[in-house]
Amino acid sequence: MSDRHHPTAMELEQFASGELDDVLAIMVSVHLGQCRRCRNRVELVQQQQAEQLSALSPPSDFGDDELARMLNRLEDAPVVAPQAPQPTEMEFQGRRITLPPALSGLVDRAGPWSRVVNRLWSAPIQDHQRAYQLNFIYMEPGGSIAAHTHKGKEWTLVLDGAFSDDSGDYGPGDLVHCSESNEHSPRSEKGCLCLAVIDAPLHFTSGLARALNPFSQLFFKTGG
Repeated sequence: MSDRHHPTAMELEQFASGELDDVLAIMVSVHLGQCRRCRNRVELVQQQQAEQLSALSPPSDFGDDELARMLNRLEDAPVVAPQAPQPTEMEFQGRRITLPPALSGLVDRAGPWSRVVNRLWSAPIQDHQRAYQLNFIYMEPGGSIAAHTHKGKEWTLVLDGAFSDDSGDYGPGDLVHCSESNEHSPRSEKGCLCLAVIDAPLHFTSGLARALNPFSQLFFKTGG
């Protein structure tokens, strides 16, 4: 698995410190549920951050008596059993797809599915108030997206199924980054559901799709 399947080191640091915006934090969170390597990195960053805060903290004014009283109050507090977060579901073409709990809010805000081109569907996520376009994307078996580059950045989180491009194969939990330097043509043999973020329109480089380039800004909708 290449680095292109994972969040960047900066994104993991921002996630650990709570500096990543809510949508990208959800995407990274879903990835962490599938990737031990990145979980270990986040835990290491959080440990380092805790040590830095501890080094900056002034000495405690609590005496032994005050600390004992505080611990007793904690011990006397009622025990509340933690509730495990429940998976959410998305329905598409009569099929129910189970998704991680972190996606429930985005699933609730998803608009209706519409066909983009043959075997490619999109459901916009509304009211996210971010300066990018956010969609659930579904490629039917045998579906593909015309070859394109990116005028900005693109993040694609694979949720179900798999897709491929010239750089590799991607499955559930993979978080794929593309930028102006990447040209690819995603395709899926058996179908694939993704969550996709772009902060600028795509630029198509082959076939009839190139005719859409002059109008790309019209189709690019930010903020839901």
